[in-house]
Amino acid sequence: MVLSKRERVLKTLELDGEPDIVPINVFGFEHTGTSFKDFKNSNERKECFSFVKSKTSKIKYFITEQRFWNVDAHAMDPFGISKLKIKTKKAPLDFPDCRIDTMDGRLYKNVEQVETGLSYSWYVGGYFTTPEILHSYWDKYGKPSELINDRINYSPQIWDGFVEALSPYFYPMANLPINAFESLFGGLTMGRVAYYMRKNPQFIHEVMDEYTKANIEIVKRFSEAGVDVVFMGDDLGYKGQTILSLKNFREFNLPCYKKIYHECKKNGMLVVQHSCGKIDDFLPDLTDAGLNCIQALEATAGVDLAGLKERLGDRLCFMGGLDSSGVIAFGNPKDVEENVKKCIKVAAHGGGYFVGPSHDIIDIPWENILAMRAAIEKYRKYPLFNK
Repeated sequence: MVLSKRERVLKTLELDGEPDIVPINVFGFEHTGTSFKDFKNSNERKECFSFVKSKTSKIKYFITEQRFWNVDAHAMDPFGISKLKIKTKKAPLDFPDCRIDTMDGRLYKNVEQVETGLSYSWYVGGYFTTPEILHSYWDKYGKPSELINDRINYSPQIWDGFVEALSPYFYPMANLPINAFESLFGGLTMGRVAYYMRKNPQFIHEVMDEYTKANIEIVKRFSEAGVDVVFMGDDLGYKGQTILSLKNFREFNLPCYKKIYHECKKNGMLVVQHSCGKIDDFLPDLTDAGLNCIQALEATAGVDLAGLKERLGDRLCFMGGLDSSGVIAFGNPKDVEENVKKCIKVAAHGGGYFVGPSHDIIDIPWENILAMRAAIEKYRKYPLFNK
């Protein structure tokens, strides 16, 4: 049995038993890191360099990195990054050389990376520290739900042409534009979020509801286009613990996710969510709410992949788990192979697992990159190895 990329992805996400091989998902290279610099100069990049062109839109899509990793699923859609009409302006004077995102209040500054000298946009803080500041910006530039870009064509013809062009290489997941909780604490700062959760919880609900409302409007447009898999991100964990208590998570975050999941389910779409950090304690609630798959599974944060598979593997699909910020970054090629083998062994039995690193790839030695890629191909075949 040899499945198409689409068949393999959907069978795995739907927990419909073991596919022919374990599917692959990789975020890709962070383009300011040393790993991408090595990739750019490699023979492998030359061999994989390619693009596809949609017969419908005539747009070219470069897929060199996806071919290098032989991915099965990748978060990429033809609708562009301008799903929302978000404006970035020069930040207020007390934040020199910074920019402000007028929708969520996050402040950024371009800084040269030490290893590569390339410019990277660093988050430096949040400006929406009071309801008055936030409302003044939303009054001037628009609330998130008022920023939907209606000029984007979400027709089935556009999506089908895109999928047809990509189908030999991978099956696309469509990205939602707002990471609701990240936008909340990034724009308000974490300290102010904690304060308002105690003193003015309605303000937190208002902001989260706006971000959720905007995402749901995009979900509806994805449905019109014929999207099968929606990919959303929202970081909920630190190294070693969750950002919020379970009580606050259930009060402020979970209702918003339920609404998004419900809208996806109502329109026949599956949901994959990314979150960094140790979020094991949140996953039963997210699964009950309707989440299909969790991506990241950050080993260095303390995520127990084997334990999660044991407890939730019959209801939740897992994506990621390779220790890209630990073993793979600092070990040797043999360590990398063992990490890949271990993750596939504990998470892929019975299906329901996409192998891949937990995050995008920044400063992993090139020999470890090649070792990870080779080990994935070596151990991803069903039936799985015994030892």
